[in-house]
Amino acid sequence: MPATPWKTLRQPEPEKEYAVLLTHLPLRRVTKLPSFLNYVRKINQQLDKTDGLVGYSLLARPLRFNYWTLSVWEDDDALRHFVQELPHRAAMEELPRALTGFKITRWTTGGKALPPTWDDALSRS
Repeated sequence: MPATPWKTLRQPEPEKEYAVLLTHLPLRRVTKLPSFLNYVRKINQQLDKTDGLVGYSLLARPLRFNYWTLSVWEDDDALRHFVQELPHRAAMEELPRALTGFKITRWTTGGKALPPTWDDALSRS
């Protein structure tokens, strides 16, 4: 399944450094999918209203129960604020029971290099 198109919420400044976050979410089993997708829908709505988010995309490989998020943030404070707000906070409490673990990869990049590519992001994990 292809990645969702990159959704730009703010135009990056070419000379500024941004925080890039790749999250890998391997689902434990297909029975957990409805709950997982419900959180994905709610968090997408939260993302669209979040200050400090430059843009994001999602990648799904549902036959292997693997899902990824790729997002770019103006700074760590914006990312931290997003993570602590509902519904993301609730998902962090609930979803570990639905996942076989998760992995976060973080790096910084200049605005000229945005948006990041999935090939580059996945090569960093």
